[in-house]
Amino acid sequence: MRMRSLEATAWSVLVIVACAVVGAADPVLEPTPDVGAGPNHRSGAPYRAKLSPPLAEGTVLVVKGHVRAGDTAEPLSGVVLDAFQADARGQYDMRGYDYRARVLTDENGYFEFETIHPESYGPPPHIHFVIRLAGYRTLRTELLFRGDLEKRGERDHAEALVTSLVTKQVGGRSYEEGTFDIVLTPER
Repeated sequence: MRMRSLEATAWSVLVIVACAVVGAADPVLEPTPDVGAGPNHRSGAPYRAKLSPPLAEGTVLVVKGHVRAGDTAEPLSGVVLDAFQADARGQYDMRGYDYRARVLTDENGYFEFETIHPESYGPPPHIHFVIRLAGYRTLRTELLFRGDLEKRGERDHAEALVTSLVTKQVGGRSYEEGTFDIVLTPER
């Protein structure tokens, strides 16, 4: 009887240790969903903090956020966010680099850029991202806007890809602001 009790205890300890080891490999943060880059990506966009050209038609939009490692939740610096979008008429610039830019995260994993609120060319308005950092999987994703989705009655998008825009005022002028926090997956 005692032997079976010791054997049961040993198996219980082994199961607990195995679960702890398996759990250690699980991500600390849920990775941002990869939805593909879309057909209008062009490499070589300039590094700058503004996607739209000066005085572009449309509502000014500031997008900010942090990029973190999924396995440690640590902020990631030097991440390249290649962002691109349609203009206020739902068209992509396929000749130049209007509405396209590459942005780097700072030492706290923070990024911020200015653009205009994109218009729909069929799907809901969105901003595409191709996100790269050595040692992490390349992420191809997009940011959508809750108000646009609600107007269209769409509810089937991953919550991590949707931001609620806040209207802010500066010097008598208004702009929209949204947050997009991103989690990258290590290559391991």
